[in-house]
Amino acid sequence: MANNKFNKYIGAIALGAVIMAVPSCSDDHFDPEYNGGDNPQAVDATKTLWEHICENPKLTKFRKIAETAKYWKDDTHPVADWTYADILKSGQIATVWAPEDDDFPDTEYQKWLNMCETEGYNVQQQFLGNHIALWRKNVSDNNTDTIKMINGKNLVFDKSESENVNIQGIPLKEKNTPAMNGVLHTIGGIAPFHYNFYEYLKFSPSLPLLSEYVVSNDTTEFYKEGSIEGLPDKNGRPQYVDSVYRKRNLLFENSRYLPNSGGEKWDMYYECFRARINQEDSSFVMVMPTDEAFAKIKQKIAHLYKYPSFYEDKYENEASESNKVVTRNITDPDSLMNMSMLMDLTTPLVFNVRQQPKTGSKLWEADEFIKDKGASAKYLLNTYGDTLRTTDTWDKTSIFNGNMVKMSNGYGYEATEWAFPRELYNPDIEVEANAGTVYWMKNTNIYKAGPGSRTISFNNDKFSYIADRYGKVSRNDFYYIAPKDATTNPTIEFALTGNLPSTSDIVTSGQYAEVMSGKYDIMVVMVPYWYTTISDAETVPERFHDQAYIDSIAATQKMSFSVKVRNNTNKGKADVLSSSSPVFEYDGTKVDTITVWKDYEFPYSYKNLRFTYPTLQITGATKKSGSGSTTVAKGFIFGLYIDRILLKSKETGEVTSLDPQ
Repeated sequence: MANNKFNKYIGAIALGAVIMAVPSCSDDHFDPEYNGGDNPQAVDATKTLWEHICENPKLTKFRKIAETAKYWKDDTHPVADWTYADILKSGQIATVWAPEDDDFPDTEYQKWLNMCETEGYNVQQQFLGNHIALWRKNVSDNNTDTIKMINGKNLVFDKSESENVNIQGIPLKEKNTPAMNGVLHTIGGIAPFHYNFYEYLKFSPSLPLLSEYVVSNDTTEFYKEGSIEGLPDKNGRPQYVDSVYRKRNLLFENSRYLPNSGGEKWDMYYECFRARINQEDSSFVMVMPTDEAFAKIKQKIAHLYKYPSFYEDKYENEASESNKVVTRNITDPDSLMNMSMLMDLTTPLVFNVRQQPKTGSKLWEADEFIKDKGASAKYLLNTYGDTLRTTDTWDKTSIFNGNMVKMSNGYGYEATEWAFPRELYNPDIEVEANAGTVYWMKNTNIYKAGPGSRTISFNNDKFSYIADRYGKVSRNDFYYIAPKDATTNPTIEFALTGNLPSTSDIVTSGQYAEVMSGKYDIMVVMVPYWYTTISDAETVPERFHDQAYIDSIAATQKMSFSVKVRNNTNKGKADVLSSSSPVFEYDGTKVDTITVWKDYEFPYSYKNLRFTYPTLQITGATKKSGSGSTTVAKGFIFGLYIDRILLKSKETGEVTSLDPQ
């Protein structure tokens, strides 16, 4: 029973190692025909690892620590009646690389011995677990192997030169001492230990703010398969005589999440690193801002994260059959501001080295990448999906600043500056005009458009002759807003949600609610009516090669419109519609970007909020030929053809291209 118990526990700290059932001595006994490799002496496999360690006068320091150190299930659960002496005398097959006394400085020895009482888990992970591996690892060939130690670290066991056999650079002194339950090697020093990124943030005191943020996302789950089930209770429900729990960190997931199972009360989703920074087999480079770096950047951008005390729930309002406006309260806007800022500042920090683009097919190695901080990479791609290019005003390698720290799964930079480009904290907004971005509720003041409103395809490549001369449309389509009837100007509102990749569920697709508190120039990209006349053609008709013909069509298909902005002012119980802009006339000749509002200031931020966004109301303003007349003015039409809505941030800062061209 003790052997099985140890095997289950060791799985809890092996951090991904494949744990097999513990064999009996006969299942994995030392081969009596094996002569010990370099050791011509007769094999004695009648003693346990612990007996060999106790009888070796060169291993007194290692022995004392091993018999003092408790075994820990995880960082909060020591096993009171188990020390590493018990493990090394058990039936579990293992290999030990034990430092000899002469190569074990007294100061180091005393440090680990003292920590057995105060920081037992760290002794297990950083020292004992760094010198023990499961199963037999003999020096019997000239290979260089990667050994997964029981603390989850991968150490290099280099046997390529018989006179220079070493484990992670530490030379072996005595090799292949056989034991009933494994193999003992003695070594001339302590095997170096490196934290992985998660461990460094959890146990290092140098980055308290980042550490607190990461560790606060730890969650503990019951591990049924690893637990020992006892008799069921009186209701037939299983009971466990020994329960095992596994920890995971939600920030390491591939998508956003809600902080608790209730979910609905949370105003925002949490974004993740989308990188398992605790994986030993990975190769990352991570920017790790100091508290001072966070303080400086937060002071710079705090005005962009100003939240109100309530907001209008746009999704609930759209789904409602009534015209009732539903609002949600924000109990602590300042806390929401800090949480939203910290999330946005941490999500871009991790880079998977092997995903960085370079010339040729060979993947980057971490040591190679950090020589020039990735300057020779075509661009940098973080695990969140941001693509960073060096420009005339910004060097992509500037994000890697401060003290460099070697980790077991990469390199970290304790950055004194959060040096990412402006677009990562205050992006411009681009909204595709299509049915998926139209905001609709029963209120007819919000939507007055005809059933003919629809998305119209226009293939830029297919019609390159036209697109190159008169303008491309975004994503090969644009939106037609039809008048409600033959005499009425249409009115429609577009949701300024952010850079959505599609019209699918806003909760699961792309970025959302990007508009921040601050100033924007608002622009509407218009498309000529005559683009619709060739959208279904196989090729561009010959007559469209004649500029005079295009001018003649445009002269009869001009458009006129005005806009209003609907946003939160934190007054009353609904968003407020602004005054109307001036009337804009569009000549309909080419794809044209019209600035409809300069320096429009949103008083409150929508960044990261789940249920709300501002809207832009566009109303046709076709001129009439006389007072009270319903006749369209000469050369104008009631309908509107719109490609996109753009919001250009007026926040100062360098402009950097994030996406590869």
